[in-house]
Amino acid sequence: MKNIFCLFVIIVTSISVGFTQEPDEIVKWQFKYAKDNLKVGDEVELIFSATLSSGWILYSTDFKGDIGPQPTNIELVKNSSYSIIGSISPILPLKKIDKNWGTALSYFTKKAVFRAKIKIKEPVYVVEGKITGQLCHDKKGICIPFQKTFQF
Repeated sequence: MKNIFCLFVIIVTSISVGFTQEPDEIVKWQFKYAKDNLKVGDEVELIFSATLSSGWILYSTDFKGDIGPQPTNIELVKNSSYSIIGSISPILPLKKIDKNWGTALSYFTKKAVFRAKIKIKEPVYVVEGKITGQLCHDKKGICIPFQKTFQF
């Protein structure tokens, strides 16, 4: 009986590992400035672009996490080389009333873009931070959290 249980555990573990994907396999991020050759005093948009694997969705940044799924959160590490102007904006997210949560949600499929504006304050500047959120696959019925650090 003990051998049968051990065999069962090995099979279930092997199957679940085969169906699990890591967040970095599901979403590929790119980070870039909207323009080059920046100098002190320039304002520039930061562009956060994500390409999603087929069937996966990425929730947007424009709703509160207290309603169910976790929205994407982009956190910039503050330093003296730049200042943030305004807030981070999702670009053209899809919207739907989620039947599970009974509320309106915004999300992306295939491609997601977020933008944030900064003002350069020093000749040498570094913009870095982290992105956290939730990736979901409707057909597989799974959601996984993710975290990604970035540097421009």
